[in-house]
Amino acid sequence: MYLGWFDDNPKKSASLKITEAIDAYMDRFKTRPNVVLVNEADCAEINGVKVRPEGYIRRNNFWVGWEDAARV
Repeated sequence: MYLGWFDDNPKKSASLKITEAIDAYMDRFKTRPNVVLVNEADCAEINGVKVRPEGYIRRNNFWVGWEDAARV
C-alpha cells in the first residue's frame, strides 16, 4: 500500500518533504514505511527508509509505502 504525497514548495529541501510524507503515512496507516519512491532529482538520504529513485515518478511527488524486504 502506498500513500501519494505532493509538495512543490521550493523553500523546503527534498529530505524535509520526504520526512513529512513519511509522517503523513504513519498518521494514516499507523506503521512506519520502509520505502519512498521519488524522482531522481528529489533523492535524499533518510535513516530507516529506502529512498529509491524511479524514472516514472514526477518531480515533487513522493510515493511512500511498504515493500517486502526481498524487493527493498
